Amino acid sequence: MPLPDEFHLCVQYYRQPTPLPAEWEQDLEHVSSLGFTAVQLRPQWAWHEPREGSFRWDDIDRLMELTAALGLKVLFKFILESAPAWLFTNYEARRFRVDGVPIQPKALGSYYLGGWFACFDRPLVRQKAERFIVEGVKRYRGCENLLGWHVWNEPRSRPFADCACEDSNRAYRDWLSAKFGEVEAFNSRFGTAFSAWEDFRPPPDLSAYFDTWLWRTWRAHAVAGRIQWLADLVRANDPGRPVFCHVGFNTALQPTLLDTSHDWLTARAVDVFGTSFPHWTGDFHTFFSVDKPALFSNPRWCEEAFLYSLQTRWIAAVKDYFWINEVYGNNWNYLAEDYTGEDMRFMLLVPVSEGARGIVIWQFRPERFSEESITSGLIEPDGSDTDRSRAAGMVCKARQRDPEAFLTFRPEPAQAAVVFDFGADMYSEIEDAEDLSRAGTVCYRYKDSLKGYYSLLWQLGLAVDLVPVEALERISGYRLVVLPYQHLLEEEQAELLKKYVAGGGTLVSDPGLAFRDGRAWVHHLRPGWGLDKLVGCREVRLKSIAGAGTARVMGLDLPVSRIMGRLETLGTGEDLSGGEGLLVANRTGRGQTFHFGFYPGVSYRDTGRQDYLGLTRLLAGRAGIEVPRGLSGPLVRVRRGTVGEGRVRPAAFVFNYESGPAPLPAGRLDPGAYRCVLSGREVDTGSSQVLEAREVLFLVPRDWPGA
Repeated sequence: MPLPDEFHLCVQYYRQPTPLPAEWEQDLEHVSSLGFTAVQLRPQWAWHEPREGSFRWDDIDRLMELTAALGLKVLFKFILESAPAWLFTNYEARRFRVDGVPIQPKALGSYYLGGWFACFDRPLVRQKAERFIVEGVKRYRGCENLLGWHVWNEPRSRPFADCACEDSNRAYRDWLSAKFGEVEAFNSRFGTAFSAWEDFRPPPDLSAYFDTWLWRTWRAHAVAGRIQWLADLVRANDPGRPVFCHVGFNTALQPTLLDTSHDWLTARAVDVFGTSFPHWTGDFHTFFSVDKPALFSNPRWCEEAFLYSLQTRWIAAVKDYFWINEVYGNNWNYLAEDYTGEDMRFMLLVPVSEGARGIVIWQFRPERFSEESITSGLIEPDGSDTDRSRAAGMVCKARQRDPEAFLTFRPEPAQAAVVFDFGADMYSEIEDAEDLSRAGTVCYRYKDSLKGYYSLLWQLGLAVDLVPVEALERISGYRLVVLPYQHLLEEEQAELLKKYVAGGGTLVSDPGLAFRDGRAWVHHLRPGWGLDKLVGCREVRLKSIAGAGTARVMGLDLPVSRIMGRLETLGTGEDLSGGEGLLVANRTGRGQTFHFGFYPGVSYRDTGRQDYLGLTRLLAGRAGIEVPRGLSGPLVRVRRGTVGEGRVRPAAFVFNYESGPAPLPAGRLDPGAYRCVLSGREVDTGSSQVLEAREVLFLVPRDWPGA
C-alpha cells in the first residue's frame, strides 16, 4: 500500500475558474513562503472534457510546472460530480426520485460549473467517467511532484430519494439478494410477503422504518462501491502512488439518513482516508448561522471544544493512516464572523495530537462568486495575509524545522471508548424524525448521546477513542466503554459485550440497550439477548417527558431532558438512584455495568449542567481510570504520546483553551526536560511554569534529534 513518506501541510488552490492565471505564480510563491509542502488541485470533468472525447489540460499543465519549480507537491483531486452538459444532452444520465420525477442536474456551491450530479449506478455513466479519469492519470503520472490521486470529494448519498432509476433499483435488489439469499429468507426474517426480488422498490417515506433503513444502508454501500471502482481504476494506471478520499463531515457528525456515508466501508477502498473538519456540533442553518460552534467566540466554547478531537479519533477508528482533508481557512460566508488565528492554530494542531498524518486547508484564496462568495479563504481577496494565514504559517514553519516530530508523533492509547453504530444511528434518526419533513437534524438522541458522552470524558482530560460496532471486539482493550443508545443489536454483538464485562471491563449503557434485534424488531424483554442479566435490570418504561425532569443518582442531582424510563432490578443489580429505577449497577465476572434509565449524554447536551462532569468522573473512577483534570479550574488539555521510530521517546501536546494564563500541568507529563517544536520554549517538569492564553505546546525531549 503506497503512502506519503512525509507529513504534509497542504492547501487547496485551484478549481476552474479561480484563482485567475495572472495570480498563480505570485500565489504559489506565497504558499511556499508560508511553509506549505503541497497544494491541492481540483480538475473538474465538465471543464476538462467540454466536448465528448475532447480534452483540455493547459491550466493543469501550467500549475504542475509552477508547483514543481517551487518544490511543492500536488494532490490531484478529480471532481466527477461536475458532470459535463453533453452527458445529460446525449445520454440518459439523470437521477430519478422514487416517484419517477427527475432530479435535475444543477450548479451547487462546490460544483458551480453545474452537473451535480449524474447517476453513477448507470454503467454508461461510469464508462464515460472512466475515460476522463484515465486521461488525467496517464497525463500526469510521470510528474515527480505528484503526491497522489484523490478520487472523490466527500462521497455521500443525498437527497433521501437519491436515484431510483431502473439501474439503481436493479443494484438495490442485487444487494438485497446477496445479503439475504432467497426472497423467502427475507420474508421469514422481516415478516413480509414479497414473491420475488423484482417486487422491491425504494420506499417513498419513513412509514415502515425497516425498508427505509435498508434502502439508505444500501446507499451507503453503493457510495463505498463507487470509491472502490475509482480506486481500482486509478491503481490500474498508476500503481505506485497513494489513492486518497475524504468524507464530508464524516459519519459521526452527518445525519446518516439524509446525508449518508458509512466511513467504515468507504475507507477500505483507499490508501489514505480523511474527513472535512466542520467547526460546529449542532444543526446547520445557513452559511453564516450554525448551532453550537466550537469557535472561541462562542460563550459556551468549553462544551463544544471536544469536536476536533472527536472527528479525528473517528477517522482514526476507520483508517490507521488518515488525513484531515478540509480544515476551513475561514468561516463559510463573509456575513459570518471570521475565524481567529487562535481558532486556526487549534484546528491544525489538535488533529496532529490525535494522530493525523497530513492536513489540507480549504482554501488559499476566498472564492469570488456563487453561494461560496468570500468563503473559507486563508488569505484576503487581495492576496494579503491574515491572522489565520500567519497562524497556519507558524505551524508549517515548525514542521519545516522538525519534520520527524510531525511525521512520527503517535498519541498514547486511550483507556476509555465510545462505541459508534451506523445502523443504530440511522434508526434513531428515523424514530426521532417520524417523517421526512422533520428529518435532517443532527440533534436526535443517538447523535446527542454520542457527543455528550465524548465531551464529558474529553473535558475531564481523558484520551477517548471511538469504536465502530463493526470492530466491536476492540472494546477488550479499554477499561471503560460507553454505549450511546445502542438500541439496535445483533446477538453476536451482545455476546461480545458479555465477554468484555466478564473479562473485567466497565460498561456504561443508555436506555434502549438491545431494544431491537438485528431485524429492528422490538424485544419482548429489554434489554434483549440476555443483556438484562448482564446489567442486572429490565426496562419497564421508556417514555418522552414534558419539560425537564430530575434524577438523583450516585449522590448527584441531575437535570433530565427528552426521555426518561424506569428500570426494575434483577439478581445482583443495585439501584443507585434511591429506588427510582434511573441507574442500576451490576457486577458480572470481573467487570461491572452501569445502565441508565435516562440519557446522560443527551441531557448534558441540552442543559450544559456541569454536574454531569461529576457523574462522569465517578464512572471513570469505578473503572479504575485516573482522571487528570478536576471539575473546575482552567481547561488545559494534555495529549501524551511518543515521537521517533524504533527508539521512541516521550512527547506531548499541551493546549490551554482559556483566554488567560493557566498553570502548566507538569504532573501530567513524563518527568524530564522538553522543548516546544512550535516556539522553542523549554519546559522542565520539575519547575512551575505558566501557559499563555490559548498557548499550544508540542513538546519533545530537549535532546531530540531535531534540536
